[in-house]
Amino acid sequence: MIKVENAFIEFDKDESDSFPEIFELNIVSGGCHLYGYLLTPDKRTKGPHPTVIMSHGFPGYTTNNDLELALMRMGCVVIHMNHRGAWGSEGNYLFTNLKEDLIAIAKWAHNSAIADQYNIDVNTIFLVGHSMGGQTVLNAAKDLPFIKGVAALAAYDIGAAFRYKMEKDLFLMIETEGQCLKMNSASDVYENALNNQQELSVLNRYEELVKRNVLLVEALYDNIAPPDKMLRPLYEKLKEDGGDVQFRTIVSNHSFIGQRMKLTNIVGEWIASKANE
Repeated sequence: MIKVENAFIEFDKDESDSFPEIFELNIVSGGCHLYGYLLTPDKRTKGPHPTVIMSHGFPGYTTNNDLELALMRMGCVVIHMNHRGAWGSEGNYLFTNLKEDLIAIAKWAHNSAIADQYNIDVNTIFLVGHSMGGQTVLNAAKDLPFIKGVAALAAYDIGAAFRYKMEKDLFLMIETEGQCLKMNSASDVYENALNNQQELSVLNRYEELVKRNVLLVEALYDNIAPPDKMLRPLYEKLKEDGGDVQFRTIVSNHSFIGQRMKLTNIVGEWIASKANE
């Protein structure tokens, strides 16, 4: 059982045979090795544990390590992987690779041998993504019927970027922030977005998501992924069609940098409510 109240509380004393643990991971997607880590809760927190798979944004400068550690303290296994071409993972970065990577990671976690090894509850696996990672988790949910729920935080929507004539901003983001990524060129990554904008658009996923547990969190003053263009249209479609969707607003910017504890509580409470159903 997840205990949201433990998000910012640790056990008074460590016991050597009960330590939380971190494991280095190496998962193959599209023939490339993805590198990351897995967190397991203190063993005094009984399993099997709900599991959260995190998907990072573009290019991944804004980390969610604080959220990951809080979810671990609540009683979750947490998986953090770097997408192809990002932060040491093999291959080239392309937007169309993101969904494929996440599907490979989720299927790895759902494997019975892996679940037994890390005490994963295969019936309560959640996808959580920020920014471009929000787009990724919404897109991947369609192909992962065993996922319990999907949470998108300040989700970027490539389809909306082209609909609202924000393509220059997208290219500039790729060209400048993407310098830390492995890619053939910024133009190559931009062309990948241009040619696949409909497939990547989160708004085009609403028919699949209406049957899923969904949490959408907007940053009110987000000037990178403006929520009125990139997140609220999806929420309105899901709500209109009777989807199980929660929509929360945080008065902050794209990274939620000044409201991280509020973000943690929102995500933790939603996961607890769905995991304990």
